[in-house]
Amino acid sequence: MLIMINEEMQQPASTEMAAARNAYRRPKLNNLQKASLFYLVSVPFLVMLLGFGVGHVNWQWYLPAWLVNTLVMIAALQVLLKHRLSGGTIITGATLLLISPWIIFPVFAGMGRPPQTIQGWLDLVGEQHTRYSLLILGGVSAYLGTALLYKFLRYQENVFSAIGLGLMTLAMPLFVITMAYWGSFLSEAFRHFSTAERPDWYRAFQQLFLLIDTVGVSLIYLASAMFAISLGRAGHFRPVAVRSYVAVSLCACLVNLIPPSAPVPFSVMSYVVAIPAIPLVMFYFMGINLLWAVQRIDE
Repeated sequence: MLIMINEEMQQPASTEMAAARNAYRRPKLNNLQKASLFYLVSVPFLVMLLGFGVGHVNWQWYLPAWLVNTLVMIAALQVLLKHRLSGGTIITGATLLLISPWIIFPVFAGMGRPPQTIQGWLDLVGEQHTRYSLLILGGVSAYLGTALLYKFLRYQENVFSAIGLGLMTLAMPLFVITMAYWGSFLSEAFRHFSTAERPDWYRAFQQLFLLIDTVGVSLIYLASAMFAISLGRAGHFRPVAVRSYVAVSLCACLVNLIPPSAPVPFSVMSYVVAIPAIPLVMFYFMGINLLWAVQRIDE
């Protein structure tokens, strides 16, 4: 009888140990899968390098390049999804929604950074409207991805995932308002400026939307840290990955609080982490990480 009791007590423990041993298994990738994964990881860095290094080019050049890159990214995703050994509809949908913004954003590599003068803005007003409309689309996609990710995680770890979704729910209206300000409001206002000198109301609005943008971006970074912790506690991310996501997200959140009036290089660092597409890159990398995880998942 004692032997039977001991066996019953040891069975759950052995089951937990087996689950822990298998929690961080990853597949052995073939060369095509490795190339696909490498390309997907490199896309944000290439976009930033081209956007800041080359700057604006004619749309007849960057649109075909963007379409080619889109097809290559889709093909890379298909390669990794085809050999995926785990997951279900919810986590697959969350993964693709988290990745999809950075399938759209590479078009910014050809647009370059936004014009720094009123006349330059007016000369490219159509591109600026398109830029910020695509950013809104990407932000909404990322938000829907986090909503599905929360649904997937809620029975595995429901504290940090709930906090993460709450932070994203607070951040997304601020994100959309800021993008609408830059993409539509400023474009229309610049058309009615009678002189090159910017009026007083413009500076007041600039400070207001700087605060709105700072709060929204910081909330997105905090949300990415919360979801990373949740995925780690649920056993889908290795501790090293969780620490990396949390450290980068929290550091970026703090750097984002540095005002533009701060001396170089702090003002430059603050500018970079506040670029609207950059906070969403954390969820993009999470999506890639989830894409090739092989832990058995019951939804």
